[in-house]
Amino acid sequence: MIERFAIAGYARISVDEELDRDNVSIENQKAIIEDFVKHRFPDSTLTFYEDRDRSGYTFEQREGYQEMRRGLMSHKYDILIVKDFSRFSRRNSRGLVELEDLRDAGVRIISIGDNIDFPNDDDWLKIQFQFLINEMPVTDTSKKVKSVIRRRQADGAWLCAAPYGYLLNKQKQFEIVPTEAEIVREIFRLYLDGWGYKKIANHLTDTGVPTPRMSEQLRKEAEGEESRRTVKKDWAIVTVQGILDNDFYIGTLRQGKYTRAKINGKDVKRDELEHIVIEHHHQAIIDYRTFAITRALREKRSRSNYRGVKINDNVYSGFLQCGDCGSPLFAMSRSDLAPAYTCGTYHRRGLKGCTSHHIRVDRLDELLKGYVRAREKSTAFAAAESACPSDTWPSGLQQRRLAGPGAAGFVQNHAPALLTGDRSVTIIKVTER
Repeated sequence: MIERFAIAGYARISVDEELDRDNVSIENQKAIIEDFVKHRFPDSTLTFYEDRDRSGYTFEQREGYQEMRRGLMSHKYDILIVKDFSRFSRRNSRGLVELEDLRDAGVRIISIGDNIDFPNDDDWLKIQFQFLINEMPVTDTSKKVKSVIRRRQADGAWLCAAPYGYLLNKQKQFEIVPTEAEIVREIFRLYLDGWGYKKIANHLTDTGVPTPRMSEQLRKEAEGEESRRTVKKDWAIVTVQGILDNDFYIGTLRQGKYTRAKINGKDVKRDELEHIVIEHHHQAIIDYRTFAITRALREKRSRSNYRGVKINDNVYSGFLQCGDCGSPLFAMSRSDLAPAYTCGTYHRRGLKGCTSHHIRVDRLDELLKGYVRAREKSTAFAAAESACPSDTWPSGLQQRRLAGPGAAGFVQNHAPALLTGDRSVTIIKVTER
């Protein structure tokens, strides 16, 4: 009797493999898998999943694989078949762990090109060796790419994007945008006149100056390009800070400011001494003297005033919103104030955006503890009723049971305190798991 199986076939191709399309194309992989199933598992069902232009170094960024994995883990499919293990994963450690996870879920994995049927053919040493070989091209390519980028950066030829005030022309040269350059000069001028970041940002917003993102979008639309990105009209404090701190405006090209410790890892800031710096690389918008005075003034102000140094654990971040404008609440980490959260719009725009709603952390702690205590009481009531139904209790106890607050009652009774108490017009989101 021929066994019937539900089979998932997986195919993947990355950008780097486009040159070898005839050998590793999605269509070619599918044809190989289809032919294999036809001969080895006749009458079985075969469902294909694929990922195009996706690296084999991670699983998380592969939408096709993630959809297939959910089916495998829920026992929708019995067997996973790939052309070879390089299509499954090119990361030795992560690939082996994933293979074991699938095995533990009862999935059978077949790699046609490697002649491996796991766990039926449980040659773990052979599998480890195959994954090790598959990872080598990725690490080798990564080193080569890093080397090329560093060399081009040193030559001043690695040009990716132009900051506000410039555009990168077809000759790969930075060109000044006159209207934006004037705004950059105004930002420096206002700061030297004693204005702060927030005041400058609000001034630019109030006078209708397009933000850098808006300027970029308008430029693309003028050139006939479609832009689907939603941009904000309000200037951000961090944008003003970034412009005042960027020595690109004095004609300096600074590259290699970030690096990655591992493939697909997070960018890590490098020390300034490790940066690749080329002076007089392009036309300046700000003269060196103005920039130097601005930097000295910023350092002086930073020493004497608070500048966003985190001193508290912001455990409620992401759970609080302003009840008026809906903006997420911003953690206040000032040494002269008790830990608290304030309206994010007010923090950015002042009274022009919203009012100074805030709530202290100790008040949030108190409310959360009360909620937990109410939940415990509610759980205790539910457990008692399960063991002894309330309709069997004496009438006096039944009345007390019905009058108990419970978790829902607590939320209804205490939510208004979060909404209106002590000028803290906020909403707290509680997610049950």
